[in-house]
Amino acid sequence: MKSFPLNEDRRWMEQHVIKQGDMLLYGNLSDEMEDIPPDILWKEFRRIAEKFLGDGKDRIRILHEMVEHTIATLIERDKRFGYPPPYCHKGCCNCCHELVYCTSEEAAGIHDYCLQNRIGIDYEKLARQLDYIEFNDTGDHTGRTTWNDQSQEDQSCVFLDRVDKCCTIWPVRPLVCRVHLAEATDQYCAPHNGVENPNALGINYIELSYILSVVFTIHRDSVKKTMGRLLLDSKPPDQ
Repeated sequence: MKSFPLNEDRRWMEQHVIKQGDMLLYGNLSDEMEDIPPDILWKEFRRIAEKFLGDGKDRIRILHEMVEHTIATLIERDKRFGYPPPYCHKGCCNCCHELVYCTSEEAAGIHDYCLQNRIGIDYEKLARQLDYIEFNDTGDHTGRTTWNDQSQEDQSCVFLDRVDKCCTIWPVRPLVCRVHLAEATDQYCAPHNGVENPNALGINYIELSYILSVVFTIHRDSVKKTMGRLLLDSKPPDQ
């Protein structure tokens, strides 16, 4: 991460969020930081972190609602300037055929939601998928994957309904699923073995990158484990 002069907001972030690590910058934020004044950058990081850390036991639900509200606001703003809304709609599911990251809190929320709504989790499929993901000695995904070398059926998310091609855990889906916004078409959404399709047209809102960078940094110990591993690690003993 680029070195910036210390200010009060950065000091707060280093004490309460970054600690002994680094900021896990999401999306194109690392490329855009050259053009962002440091005082604005760290003030926004701190604003998001203070809210998230202070929202108590419902903070993931509140965070998801904040992200949805932010996206809706940004889409309305773009419409006023003549930009089309994201292509994403019910049944377009190309992005549901790739590796998914989530936080430990999100994984716990998914487990609870599935239990309450009697939604089965295909743990055997999750375990098979892990065979195509490379992890280091601490259990973090290294970034290397052979995801597309597995069977076509196993490449899809365990929560993708095979009939209507919709998400069965939509209300509690992870952050990365919420902010994956396609422009014009979903044809190129899915990467191949972790490499983004050069024809992919994504909508990258810096406001969302701020949010995910802060939350992923707070959850640095879990977010790189992948959703599959987190769900398997917390699988009830009788399943």
